Amino acid sequence: TDDIPELLNFFVAHYAKLAGRPVPTIAKETIKALQSYSWPGNVRELQNYAERALVLIQNGDPDECESPETNDPALNAARVKAAAYWLGADAVAISRCPDWAYYSHDARGDQITPYHDQAISIVVDQGFDTMEGASGDDWISCAQSMRAYLRFSLIGGVLAKHIRGLGFGARAHTVLDGEVLQPPLLLLSGLGEVSRIGEVILNPFLGPRLKSGVVTTTLPLAHDKPIDFGLQNFCESCNKCARECPSGAITAGPKLMFNGYEIWKSDSQRCTNYRLTVPGGAMCGRCMKTCPWNVEGLLVEGPFRWMAMNVPQAARWITWLDDSLNRGAINPVKKWWWDLERDEATHAYKPTQVEVNERQLQKDLDLKYQDQTLAVYPAPLTPPPWPYPYPMDREAAIEAYQNMVTADAYKQAVAEGRASEVVHKRQSFDGAPVLPVIVTQAEALGEDIMLYSFASVDGQPLPAWQAGAHLDVVVAPEFLRQYSMCGDPSDASYYQIAVLREDEGRGGSKLMHRIFSVGRKVYVSKPINHFPVAEGPGKHLLFGGGIGVTPMIAMAHELHRAGRPFALHYSAPTPQRAGFGERLLAMPWADKVEVHISAEGSRADLNALTTGLGDQDHVYACGPDAYMAAVVDTAQANGLAEDNCHVEYFSAPEVPEYENHEFTLVLSDGRELTVPADKSAAEVLNETGFAIDIKCSDGICGVCKCGYSGGEIEHRDFVLSKAQKTDSFISCQSRAAQPGGRIEVDLP
Repeated sequence: TDDIPELLNFFVAHYAKLAGRPVPTIAKETIKALQSYSWPGNVRELQNYAERALVLIQNGDPDECESPETNDPALNAARVKAAAYWLGADAVAISRCPDWAYYSHDARGDQITPYHDQAISIVVDQGFDTMEGASGDDWISCAQSMRAYLRFSLIGGVLAKHIRGLGFGARAHTVLDGEVLQPPLLLLSGLGEVSRIGEVILNPFLGPRLKSGVVTTTLPLAHDKPIDFGLQNFCESCNKCARECPSGAITAGPKLMFNGYEIWKSDSQRCTNYRLTVPGGAMCGRCMKTCPWNVEGLLVEGPFRWMAMNVPQAARWITWLDDSLNRGAINPVKKWWWDLERDEATHAYKPTQVEVNERQLQKDLDLKYQDQTLAVYPAPLTPPPWPYPYPMDREAAIEAYQNMVTADAYKQAVAEGRASEVVHKRQSFDGAPVLPVIVTQAEALGEDIMLYSFASVDGQPLPAWQAGAHLDVVVAPEFLRQYSMCGDPSDASYYQIAVLREDEGRGGSKLMHRIFSVGRKVYVSKPINHFPVAEGPGKHLLFGGGIGVTPMIAMAHELHRAGRPFALHYSAPTPQRAGFGERLLAMPWADKVEVHISAEGSRADLNALTTGLGDQDHVYACGPDAYMAAVVDTAQANGLAEDNCHVEYFSAPEVPEYENHEFTLVLSDGRELTVPADKSAAEVLNETGFAIDIKCSDGICGVCKCGYSGGEIEHRDFVLSKAQKTDSFISCQSRAAQPGGRIEVDLP
């Protein structure tokens, strides 16, 4: 970027001053200088460039040549393995790449057609000594995983690029972007067996402490064979990983059939929740750390490895011995790292302020399978193939686990024509709600505001929209955020939003400011509109407070183009916070704009501005809650009808202390659904099989709106007008007005 030369000049000047001084002094002074350096805004993009640098060599077209020395599959395989080991792989094996090893859809939701028939599987050791010194779920856990993934990204990328240079197709499937399922390919290539941990493949020499990656290719290769080193018998007699799992996600029971595979299926939802929310560390690999197969060396561990492979009856004794030797406990001598946590305000890494996980072995815990409540999400419960939040039905997932059967029962059901009882089949979905777009503009507007423009990836026009619409932006899998569109609805070449960084928010806007840069491909919803411009001949007064001016800009474009009367009032506390001021005054409808700056004494006189409005006139407000309340209250005090006042909330304002109670939904077919006090109507309808979208769960986005024809409702939303509430309600929040009440719902 333009800032990189500036950054290089900084380093050149810094080291010139320190030339000839001792290395420790240089290091100490460099850290101090970096902490005090005023980083240019675009330097935060360097992390994105580092990630994308790995993708540059991940895939591509093969060169238009074919080496005469590539006709021998066995020689090709030997050379590929030698190259991978030279680049730093810990184990390499080769297999076919069957069509069923490919995912059905890519990250964009597009169907994948298998393209390579050979697979080079590579594993990287996460490090025995480091794992010895760790708890498995402390701060080094994530770094261990990412180091191994990063190592494969380099190895696989270089290897794929080299093969393409020989004239053959090749693609590295990394943790950042992969299109094949790796566990079955690891099994086919002989790099390990399925373990009790679940989808983790266990290698006889590394145990489970590995990360994998795959290079698929069309280069002719000789294949390795699957291996059987006795692990199935061993894991049937050992449940140490299940006993030590801090989230209770690993089954202590038998292997069962899941999506056509016989496997010890873990509760991936419970595991993921723990990995992402554990306060005393980052991620978790405790199952890997405590597994008796987590061994190092060939000589000392040789007899135990031989016994585990060849004497299944010895598994319990080996596990007992493993516990007796305190294997899997923390070895403090091996801890070499600082426990650092990222400071979201400064992006610096500092000593963590919470107690670090230091788990010891639970040798006395007698874990019983019948005491576990596990959940699985087989094919019928999987979400649609596009990057968009999808409600998880854990109750259905618990039932799905209870309905899984053994391999023998599975085969018997299929033989007797009862396949529908046991075979998992994916449901079909139509109409992706998201669009892949590319960031074409990332411009700072005043303090803490970024203006983003998006264009379609293929250069085609974007779906049409109307003023008042918003986009759901997939900032990251855990961050779906709604932002009002502020571009011109008549221009289908781009979408535009503005994002205020909220340092005290939940993290979505801060992450967006940090990672959304020009050229980044992201996903947004199709435009959604719960805040349209009203029809009619009257005048439209648009009030935008701070970032709340964004939907008003789109409304002004639309009203100006239609020749309808309007005025836009933009309020901000200081000139520095009025990031849109200059832009508004440069619009073709600038004569309809007034900018109000409180610090300069030009605060909007709401009483004067809303006096004399007629029955056909409308007022629109967006901004802080107090600002919107002031606009609406003043307009209504001056005689404007409630239905002529329109507001859009960014977040749910403070609400009364509602008391939830049980009530009943009466469907048009006569069925009655009980909504308990701890669930919403939307949740119950989803559990019953109705597709009710849920996003905000706060009553502000309106996507879960349902019709009703009878019953008294306590409306708790911030979307519907008084007129709309006569036949509609927001099902994520609103409830029957009285305990035991009945609502007759109208569903499509």
